[in-house]
Amino acid sequence: MLCIICGGGAYPKMVAQSCDKEPFCLLFLDGFCDTEGWPSVPQLSIKFGEVEKALDFLHQNKVDKIVFAGWVKRPDFSQISLDKTGTTWLLRCGKAIYAGDDQLLRCIESLFRDEGFEIVSGTDYLQNIFLPAGIFSARHPSPEENRSIDIGLIAAKKLGFADVGQAVTMIGDQILAQEDISGTESLIKRSASLRTTSSGGILTKVSKPQQDLRLDLPTIGPDTIEQLHLSGFSGLAIEAEKCIVLDKEEVIRKVNSYNMFLVSRSVPIHKIFLIAGEASGDYLGGKLMEDLRRISPTPIEFCGIGGVHMSHAGLRQIFPSDELAVMGLVEIVGKIFHFKRLINKTISAIDKYKPDLVITIDSPGFTNIVNRRLKRKGFTNPIIHYVAPSVWAWRKGRAKKLSRIVDKLLTLFPFEPELFRCHGLDSVFVGHPIASDEDFAQPSDEELATFRKTHSIGNMLITLLPGSRKGELERHLPILKEVVEILRKKYPTAQFIMPVTDSLRKDVERETSGWNILIVSAKRDKILGYYASRVAVAVSGTVTLELARVGLPMVVIYRASPVTAMIVRRLLRTRWVCLVNIIAQRSVVPELLQENCSADGIVAQIEILLQHEASIRAELPTIVDLLRAPTNQAALAVLDSLSLNR
Repeated sequence: MLCIICGGGAYPKMVAQSCDKEPFCLLFLDGFCDTEGWPSVPQLSIKFGEVEKALDFLHQNKVDKIVFAGWVKRPDFSQISLDKTGTTWLLRCGKAIYAGDDQLLRCIESLFRDEGFEIVSGTDYLQNIFLPAGIFSARHPSPEENRSIDIGLIAAKKLGFADVGQAVTMIGDQILAQEDISGTESLIKRSASLRTTSSGGILTKVSKPQQDLRLDLPTIGPDTIEQLHLSGFSGLAIEAEKCIVLDKEEVIRKVNSYNMFLVSRSVPIHKIFLIAGEASGDYLGGKLMEDLRRISPTPIEFCGIGGVHMSHAGLRQIFPSDELAVMGLVEIVGKIFHFKRLINKTISAIDKYKPDLVITIDSPGFTNIVNRRLKRKGFTNPIIHYVAPSVWAWRKGRAKKLSRIVDKLLTLFPFEPELFRCHGLDSVFVGHPIASDEDFAQPSDEELATFRKTHSIGNMLITLLPGSRKGELERHLPILKEVVEILRKKYPTAQFIMPVTDSLRKDVERETSGWNILIVSAKRDKILGYYASRVAVAVSGTVTLELARVGLPMVVIYRASPVTAMIVRRLLRTRWVCLVNIIAQRSVVPELLQENCSADGIVAQIEILLQHEASIRAELPTIVDLLRAPTNQAALAVLDSLSLNR
């Protein structure tokens, strides 16, 4: 059954009146929706925070699909009636509560999804709710007004990136005001007070580039036209096919009676589909998206697969990247049918989205299959792969195979492009974001002191990094538990901090119950933890570059399944697995792999590192400096492909 969660305005009733072929029920939000005059179906009215009551109603009515319909303003915390589940949901939303509407709505969608509900769009049940491109008024805009509309629509799109508003008002070529969290009505009234003339001005309203159109859509109705008329506006322009028009006939009648104009226009925008399958790729993708958004002259919309960094940067997810977080040959075989389903879902999403460009980030076990299938299907727009396969380490033949399925390669290491250019693949060294990420710069003494005081940290803090995949946790946490026990006996003042991703935090907290360690998931807490630590024990991966950037001595460990380890050993063409050692081309940090990865061995290496702490701290950052490239190099390479594709 379908449930319509009803906010304010006419939109919820329009959806309900269009559901004549599907059983549905209604969930009203107190204070926003009038409960009179609705169809006779199961219904319930709830206050914000009454999650248990809402979930009981949904399960009792066997709801499997949910539509969010109508406007909702954020309530004051004093207006929220939190039950036990509501409190849990509030905590799980975390910083999204204080972020923009899109981030909060995506968090709420994920909470409902975890309960087994599918979120669908109300527009799936409505016909002709949008306006196609065109002029829908007797009066046409003048050439000057058309220029103002073009500027305003682009400005509104760029405003949408900030996740604050999606409308601007224009006077001539100048932006008069921008929408904020108070909404469009407030924008119109504020603009009238800012205007130096008695009348004039244009409202432009669009969808946000990162907006999940199932959860939220820009909307206008007769009330919008009335407000514009009372404030002396000349007309309005909306984005074609992406702005709901309530009571279309009445809107057009009012526009004409007030001698205003109504324009629906497509907004020039680039559409990029991205795929990142693990935490390191999510970090790279998030940084790339931020850079593209900042330097692109044309707004860019992002859709695809990613994690928390890409989501915060504005990615509209088709599913989260942690569904792809599998490492090792044997492990992948065990999930082959799951992967096949995700590949089909990804290809279908790309077909439907019709992006100008596809960017796949690392995760070759998944992304190579997607790219190969796209080429076979005749996808002609550019495909860019970010992070070169380590052909310098093993399976050299991958370079030639990759050249057949991607159009451009962005590499993290300066020695990689030549390995692929010889196969005709356009390859660009773009540097590693960790080398230039200012978040990793030395914090102030005051900030570090506050962090230490907040968490009661002494002078013997040790960072533990067990990996970013569940399989890695299973193999490494038991070893790290022994390390903690041994070190506590040797160093009674020893303390431990374990940075983990949000998606793994619950698993780690459960597995480390009783360890008495500090677990953090915020990026800033992780970095401050690095600077407060004496030494780290880290699973091999991108995280070792983070540690090297801050100059933290480390022991690098790794255990794979025996079969995976045996195969990799036969194919390996390099002496090291740690990126720091590979870049330096010498043993800078100790590596303890497979059978050598033992608690006693790790503790012995920690004691050696502590003896040479000062010299190691000075050397490590110089190695990461080798990974610097010109500013925004990755984003510039992507924009170059977009311009060539026009």
